[in-house]
Amino acid sequence: MWRSILFLPLIVIMASACQADPAPSEGEVAPLPDPAADYEDNPYTWGFADRDGELVIRNSFDEVRAFSAGLALVRKDGRWHYINKSGQYAIDKSFRAAWPFSNGRARAQADGGKFGYINTQGEWAIPPDYEELKEFTDQRAAFRQGNQYGYLNPEGGIVIEPQFTKAGPFASGQAVVQKDGNYGIIDQQGKVVIGFQYEQVKPFAEGLARARKEGRYGYLSPKGKWIIPARFRQAGDFNEGLAAVAEEERWGLINKKGEWKVTPQYEQLFYAGEGRWVAANTTRYQLLDQEGNELLQRPLDEIHSFSQGLAAYRDLELWGYLRPDGSILTSPHYYLAWAFTDGLARIATDRGLSYIDTSGFLLFSPKSYYLEIRDYSEGLAPVQVYE
Repeated sequence: MWRSILFLPLIVIMASACQADPAPSEGEVAPLPDPAADYEDNPYTWGFADRDGELVIRNSFDEVRAFSAGLALVRKDGRWHYINKSGQYAIDKSFRAAWPFSNGRARAQADGGKFGYINTQGEWAIPPDYEELKEFTDQRAAFRQGNQYGYLNPEGGIVIEPQFTKAGPFASGQAVVQKDGNYGIIDQQGKVVIGFQYEQVKPFAEGLARARKEGRYGYLSPKGKWIIPARFRQAGDFNEGLAAVAEEERWGLINKKGEWKVTPQYEQLFYAGEGRWVAANTTRYQLLDQEGNELLQRPLDEIHSFSQGLAAYRDLELWGYLRPDGSILTSPHYYLAWAFTDGLARIATDRGLSYIDTSGFLLFSPKSYYLEIRDYSEGLAPVQVYE
């Protein structure tokens, strides 16, 4: 039991992306601090474990990220490097901040504070000329110059000039942007698809876009016409033909005609995947099917979304996993439980951290000297070691 008392307070969920320094105000040139000053001192270092739980890349780093395209980001003395699966530096350069590789390129921050993209040799494929630069999605990446955003193509050319105060990622050829205080949607050439007249707009989901006008939510067609008028206090996107909405304080489900499928009766309601919805009143959670039928014999203290056919749930302060039909895969006996990724889920026991597979079997015996573990990627998992 003493192990769990020592161990549990040390379980934390770390940020999944490097944090860049804030941009100086317009007209001001602010010197950047030493990179090491961006991070708090941590006496417990990180390495990588294989699927047997054995440490195969020595814990010699202040922070690490998961492997992607055969490389992993590691932080040492305030600088970010890329290593290979042998634990060796794969690029002979380091960066103030950096992100994983995708399609042979990775976003990085130069010492001067601006952002660009590097290739696998560490050379600048897109020069670090931007005060802010986001990931490429759908062949476009948002960038900021001054207080305005535009978009680059994969060659680094400006295809949409800076003109927006906010710029979302592209998906299916469209992106949500803000201009003159209102939101709209543009295509990949910058042509306006949905005009700038909404307090909030979300990307299209199942052919409808959630939008807010005069404090109320409704749903727009691809031509910008109200299919469901803006009459809801809160609203979610459509999933499998239904959307969770709240007229006032209670949530229910509507179809694409705006008709109630489940009348408002819940304090919380969200789509959980697998054709299931999680509903809650006070602090008790229930699992619903598409017809609004409650699938659990009794409510639970908490239910998370499904991943790979299983959802973590909490009952009497302990965690387990359930199936979409409401049946239980594992009884509640874990201190913490995470979502499944690549067939495995992290769990915390009174003996330490480990993983289970989708049958509920333990991957390896918990090791008391692992203070934190993260999801496997390409066969290796980041681990923080106590020694």
